[in-house]
Amino acid sequence: MIAERANGNGKTELLAETPHYEQRISDLEARIAELRVARANGDSQALATIDAILRRLTERHLQLERDFSQLRDFVVAQSAASDAGRSARVDHAIRAAHFEIAALKNRLTDYEIALRDIKSLGAQLGYSLHERNQPKSASGPRFVQLKAKGCTEEDLNSDWVAFWARELNDTPGYRRKLWELCYVAQVLYNEGMLQEGKRGLGFACGTEPLPSLFAKYGVRVLATDLAPDRAEAKAWINTNQHVEQFARIRRPDICPDESRLALIEGAYVDMNAIPAELDGQFDFCWSVCSLEHLGNIANGLKFIVNSLRTLKPGGVSVHTAEFNFGEGKTITEGVTVLFQRRHFTQLAQSLRAEGFHVYELDFDSGKGVLDGMVDLPPYPPHDHDSPYASKYSHLKLSLWGYVCTSFSFVVKKPE
Repeated sequence: MIAERANGNGKTELLAETPHYEQRISDLEARIAELRVARANGDSQALATIDAILRRLTERHLQLERDFSQLRDFVVAQSAASDAGRSARVDHAIRAAHFEIAALKNRLTDYEIALRDIKSLGAQLGYSLHERNQPKSASGPRFVQLKAKGCTEEDLNSDWVAFWARELNDTPGYRRKLWELCYVAQVLYNEGMLQEGKRGLGFACGTEPLPSLFAKYGVRVLATDLAPDRAEAKAWINTNQHVEQFARIRRPDICPDESRLALIEGAYVDMNAIPAELDGQFDFCWSVCSLEHLGNIANGLKFIVNSLRTLKPGGVSVHTAEFNFGEGKTITEGVTVLFQRRHFTQLAQSLRAEGFHVYELDFDSGKGVLDGMVDLPPYPPHDHDSPYASKYSHLKLSLWGYVCTSFSFVVKKPE
């Protein structure tokens, strides 16, 4: 921090207060060592203590950034006000800024070390929980009553997730992406949509496995994605999540029957401008964590409404999105927006007033140990089949300082 005091001439000079960083580092290292021992002894409070330490580190990090930003603005203002050059006060400020930068660098190093320790503990905890909570049965499919809800540890311990994970040829684990895929499949099975003669429309499918899964059950699928020449598609292409050639979504490891894989067709569709020729053509439609990338909150909600045009009477739409548990501020526009309770509640009320059936909304964040663990960058690789993914816990995560997870929204069109 920067402090001011009056010198002997009555003028004010800037001083750099020197915190006892070495002592603080030693204390933090000692506390982490204690927590490791507590975790090894099965102390259920260790994770909560770790979260508290991480929150304090994050708050300190953000405070240092704010202090430096204020100091930088002050220096710029002082420099602009003096045509004769920088004053002695500005020189003091710049020297103090160098000190703050060095201090911030030290603290960020400590933060990264603590973060690695916490993520390692989380991975070990997730792996041990997975081994201990193996589902009793992965047989199915069978009807399971579901609400529109967020990803939870309880779901990922369930028989229905275990069944669909096996159908998807995926590695079981505590990952919200796996939950999204299994949730969409379970809802569509519940609604009688996964059978021969049905037709499904997937939005922003990328390389996801659901088209092949649905084809395995005899569904004719139109899998869509954003045209690769669109600027917005570059990020997905660079991370191998975009289908430049639709043949890539036909996965024989999920659906060995080539005649059924041939039921999958592909097309380029802008989710912000669904073409009218798709109206009324499908028994169901879906999207997985895509509607938050449409530019703003309003566009995402509008997409859900517009997707209902593509359904036949009695059709079902299932969508998942990034969800911010907080009730205050959120990200409302940009490359990725974060929906909140109020957005989905208002949309549900509006659609119900028009005669649509909207699944009951369940905003319970879960009661498991991993439901209270918020993952921080770096996040797991997009290759969810990797051995690393099976040991990684990623149910809740921090996006721009907001605690988020995946949330579902399900609507049925009236007969």
